[in-house]
Amino acid sequence: MKKSAFLSASLVTIALSGWLSTAHADSAEAHCQVRKDGETKQGQSGPCTFSQRQGYIDLDLRNGETYSLAPGNQPNHFKDQKGNKVVRTQAGGDTQEFKWEGGKKVTVTFTGTHAGGGGGAAAVGSGETPADLRDLVNGRLVGGEVDDEMTRRGYKQARNEVQGDDVYSYWRKSSNGRCVVVHFNASRHVSSIANAMDLSCNNTAASSAGGGGGSAERPDPFDTICGVMTNGQDYQYRCGVTDFYANGRKVRTELRYPDQTIQLSWRSGNRVGVQFEGMKPVEARSSTSEGETNWVFEGKTYYYFSDKGRAQSEWQNFRD
Repeated sequence: MKKSAFLSASLVTIALSGWLSTAHADSAEAHCQVRKDGETKQGQSGPCTFSQRQGYIDLDLRNGETYSLAPGNQPNHFKDQKGNKVVRTQAGGDTQEFKWEGGKKVTVTFTGTHAGGGGGAAAVGSGETPADLRDLVNGRLVGGEVDDEMTRRGYKQARNEVQGDDVYSYWRKSSNGRCVVVHFNASRHVSSIANAMDLSCNNTAASSAGGGGGSAERPDPFDTICGVMTNGQDYQYRCGVTDFYANGRKVRTELRYPDQTIQLSWRSGNRVGVQFEGMKPVEARSSTSEGETNWVFEGKTYYYFSDKGRAQSEWQNFRD
């Protein structure tokens, strides 16, 4: 990919102009313990703040030490501010655990409630599996058996999307309205279950661009490569994308990064409404060139290959 075409002068101007409204990270108070992997004695520990935004994680210890983790090329893999590889090895209940390639381990225990409300941060963080559904992931149930079990647990199916041999099934929990996405692989076993944005569980919607008049949207899913450029680094991932059409025009796009979902509502004049999972929508400007669509948010440039032909080519040549 040619970065010169990707970062045009106008795009840089947008990034520096500061017109984009600021969104806040999802934060929670916690207790952090730092030790070397394998040590049994208690390591350095104390209060800390856990912040998560768009897949990025910050751990701020009260002693002034900070760990800033950027998403890697697969779920639960990160790089810290020094470029060291970090893997999240536990993300359940009220605890998350991160292991560094050099042997360091940080255990985060949440002491309050998630900033978005409702339970520990680990239970409802971006891309995390709801506690009541974790046993279904990589289990023995397949296809219709999973559907029956989801129904028994109080979920109602909203819609399905097919991408190649994979199926993404969206469900809403009746008791609290939570939207989740169940990913079935080619064998129809459950590969993952994750919290999804509320809009993802709507199978009909009015056009956010001012048209549509409430008519049903037609989904058009395909595979693509997406990425984000930050601090001079370009991170690329395999992603799923679904364009939604109403009255013959594209009104919104759902872009599924490995650890988050982004909703794009297309407006006139190259403007786009951007909603990261768990955050309020913001306004941005988009640009499309050579089959690639991008926008700037908080100084980071997000992009994906929006042309199907370009997406297929990039997908086939992508190296994990």
